[in-house]
Amino acid sequence: MKKLLLFIIISLLSLVEIAQGYEIVVVKSSLSKVNERIQYTFINELDKRVPHHGLKSIQPHQLTEIILSQEKETRESIRKIQNTHPDLILALGSKALKVALSVPDIPIVHLLVIDPEKIIGTATNVSGVALSIPPKVQLDEMTRYCPTVKRVGIIYDPKRNSGFVKQLESIRSDLEFISLAAGNVDEVPGLINSLHGKVDLLWMLPDPTTTNQKTIQSYILFSIKNRIPLLTFSEKFLNYGATIAVTFDTNAIAEQAADLAMDMLSRRAGGDKASIVPPRVKTVINHKMVAKLNISMVSKEFSND
Repeated sequence: MKKLLLFIIISLLSLVEIAQGYEIVVVKSSLSKVNERIQYTFINELDKRVPHHGLKSIQPHQLTEIILSQEKETRESIRKIQNTHPDLILALGSKALKVALSVPDIPIVHLLVIDPEKIIGTATNVSGVALSIPPKVQLDEMTRYCPTVKRVGIIYDPKRNSGFVKQLESIRSDLEFISLAAGNVDEVPGLINSLHGKVDLLWMLPDPTTTNQKTIQSYILFSIKNRIPLLTFSEKFLNYGATIAVTFDTNAIAEQAADLAMDMLSRRAGGDKASIVPPRVKTVINHKMVAKLNISMVSKEFSND
């Protein structure tokens, strides 16, 4: 009887294929809480997408971290990746992507990269999630929470965002955009104030010339004085007094990266050309400012206590 039971157990075990987990190198442009959170979520999500029990089960992944804190470490980092022979590289940041591309024939998934197309060039076997939120997505979210808005005020640096501003009317022809160009940071407060009585909402762009520590107070004061909402791209500006933020959901983009990674690892995607998918976003409302402005919105809760 014991021999029969042992034979059955051995037979069952022989049906189970146990494969090694994937060897993954995570290259980070810097050490930050955002990078740590994205890496943690990415690995967890990747674990959920591979079987750990039953037929063709896979053991835990092997993880190697590389932090690019100094330029002189680049060559050593490339050498470390080559010696590791990973199945996949997760590149967090522009500098990390450049290093990852220095090692040929390894699938790459990138996150938090500005203008990845310029870095990737003609490279193949690269996927990632775009860092920029398409303007239509931001405006659609704005309309969902502020349906009465028809006139949108924008201050922008033409050297940085002229192309962005030009495409707005074709994206949302139902809205009127009052776009004012700023040659330098000192012009921004005056341009903001010149929008008095002309707009229903002020839109703060991710433009270092027009949105910085010197100008943020001008945006907030204009919003309060004119009782109109202030749309921003970062949740941190809600703490200053912005009304609505359409921003990245870091957990969601890490999940997207895990999907891209599994596609590449299973050879269902990648190899022909680089692919970049738009990010999933979240919209957060500062209800204290909504009450202060005496306007109406319904959304996720935000508190700056």
